[in-house]
Amino acid sequence: MNSSTPISPSWNRTRVSVIAGFVCVIFAVAIYWFGLVLECEYPFWPTLWLAKQAKTGDGSRVTDLIRIRSDSSYLPQYWHHCTWCDVVYPHAPHMAIQVTGDVSKQNVYLFDWDLWHRRLLPISVRTAQMFPELIPPGYVVKPLGVGNNPQLYHSDDEPCLIVPASASMTAPP
Repeated sequence: MNSSTPISPSWNRTRVSVIAGFVCVIFAVAIYWFGLVLECEYPFWPTLWLAKQAKTGDGSRVTDLIRIRSDSSYLPQYWHHCTWCDVVYPHAPHMAIQVTGDVSKQNVYLFDWDLWHRRLLPISVRTAQMFPELIPPGYVVKPLGVGNNPQLYHSDDEPCLIVPASASMTAPP
């Protein structure tokens, strides 16, 4: 006769719950990693949601400014992390975001999302000209030129840096 103590049903349920939780975590990490490797949008949704909430210095929402200044303000905006922009605009120190205001991609705006300071900065001269409210006080737009990278959305999507006004006067062109 076996004198071992039988395992209680509550212990079995606890063990199954722990194993199921561990499998779910492994599965979620694998899906997230898969999305990053294949450059899917879903790993960036939380950051893009925060970027959509960004405001200018006077408190206006950037999404409202884009809607007002876009040629087709009745269409929804499409915000996404632009890995191609990371290559074309390598000077953007944070996360490159592309906002499209219409289906034909004529209204394309390119931003650098600074997550820690919760602000959008233009990374192209055309975007900086459309949204001067996004340039912090005491800073200016410094065009970088097209250089050897002519793969831009528009001919006037020249890369730019937002630099302190005093630095732009002392730096060589």
